[in-house]
Amino acid sequence: MHTEKAHTADILNSMGFKENMKEMFGAARIGRLNNLQAYLKGAEQHRNEFEAIGDQRLCVLVGMANYGNIGDLAISEAQLQFMRRNFDGAVLEIPTMHFWEYEKLLKEYLKPHDVLCLQGGGNMSDLYYWFEYERCSVMEVFPKTRTLVLPQTLAYTTPDSSLLRYSQRAYAQCSDLHLFARERVSEELMKKTYPHTDVRLVPDIVLSLDAADYADFTLPRRTLTTMLRKDEERKLTDADWSVIHEAASAMSLPLKETDTIIETMDITPQQRKVILRDMLNTFASSRVVITDRLHGMIFAAITGTPCVVLSNSNHKIQGVYEWIKDLPYIEFISDVHETQGALNRVISADTTYPLERIRKEFAPLKDCLR
Repeated sequence: MHTEKAHTADILNSMGFKENMKEMFGAARIGRLNNLQAYLKGAEQHRNEFEAIGDQRLCVLVGMANYGNIGDLAISEAQLQFMRRNFDGAVLEIPTMHFWEYEKLLKEYLKPHDVLCLQGGGNMSDLYYWFEYERCSVMEVFPKTRTLVLPQTLAYTTPDSSLLRYSQRAYAQCSDLHLFARERVSEELMKKTYPHTDVRLVPDIVLSLDAADYADFTLPRRTLTTMLRKDEERKLTDADWSVIHEAASAMSLPLKETDTIIETMDITPQQRKVILRDMLNTFASSRVVITDRLHGMIFAAITGTPCVVLSNSNHKIQGVYEWIKDLPYIEFISDVHETQGALNRVISADTTYPLERIRKEFAPLKDCLR
């Protein structure tokens, strides 16, 4: 009997039993049950946040990063800055996986002209499935509320993913849904995947961030900084790393290694701002950067830091690079053996970031907030 139970458990786990349950009964319903205490007590804990808004129009940012990915923290900070600059009303943020804590209050307070904005990034995929389930939950609970999926990359590993099919059903329920892709490959994929949904193209939201609000640009630029992936999206081999470090050593600059992943959870909005400030100061004090992280490239761009960019395992870096490919101090290369020449070129280039020009590219997103 014990062996039979163990065998059954193995089968359920191999099928992704929890995921199948969400798809069978609905992500919102299962999420509510999994977060029952938060769902029941949330109204009491957060009512004052809604009462303070009064009669103002409301923009709710759902899924704001509270975990140790500095790229995602930067996205959240940039979203908040963008909405405060462009939305005529109050802005309320809800941390990732806390939607159910606010569900009752949202049902009570949301008005027809309010807007739900779901966190942007690179997680419309089966690699980070929990983010997709939270998005689907919001759409299931509020199918008639204007909902914006902020600039995202769509990158499912398989076209017959059950999560992808589930998301198609959930998205189709929404009568006022707008998807924003941050590069052209995702734009085309979104149009094919969600054919009855409004899809628009804008840059990654962090490109709209005014780095002067965070970074100290009086810091001396002394180091060569590397920011190279070590996770599932890594494309570089150990041999590639050796080539990169050899090119870096030839620059005769102090070497600093960093990454966008930190071992911190339950990050508050105040901590998020400090973490982003520290990271942007790392870039502002760098003479040049080598990275294969999307937000490594973006941090370099917005801080006017020369940068050599290498590709990762999907299309997002090269796609977003199209928005800034005219910047002479940011160079994308497809072969690590080009690193040395690229370093020599970018380090002597003009480093002016055209913030106002880039912000004009977000006109489609601004239009949806009216």
